[in-house]
Amino acid sequence: MMMKNKQTRMTHCQLENKSLDPYEILKSKSQRLSWNRLSDAEIYLDKKAVVSWFERLRNYSEGTVKAIIVEGILESQFHNITFILRLVQSPDFKTMTSKESYQLLYEMVCEIPQGIRDWIDEKDYLMSRDVLALLSRNR
Repeated sequence: MMMKNKQTRMTHCQLENKSLDPYEILKSKSQRLSWNRLSDAEIYLDKKAVVSWFERLRNYSEGTVKAIIVEGILESQFHNITFILRLVQSPDFKTMTSKESYQLLYEMVCEIPQGIRDWIDEKDYLMSRDVLALLSRNR
């Protein structure tokens, strides 16, 4: 009997067919950070601050929200200028000037709620903020 080796993808990697729930992503990340659950999202994330922060992205596509939150902030891609340029060329930013786009991204990074900011390496955060500050001319 011959067994076929199927290549399967883990379900958490398949975002194409699922709606993106940013708060669940943050809650999941928070729960993975601590085995003793001291960093539980319910305790350390100020829901009001997180909702207010995400509210700024309500008119953007799921792909753009994922790029900003997951790739740009959590994976520290905002200090990669190529990533930023590709992001601001997406259809969600076509009605904005480049400066307005960079300003929006700069404000998103500067206003990260503290509970989320604790997950990001301080050097990566500062580098991302500084690159976006230069692009948006906030320096």
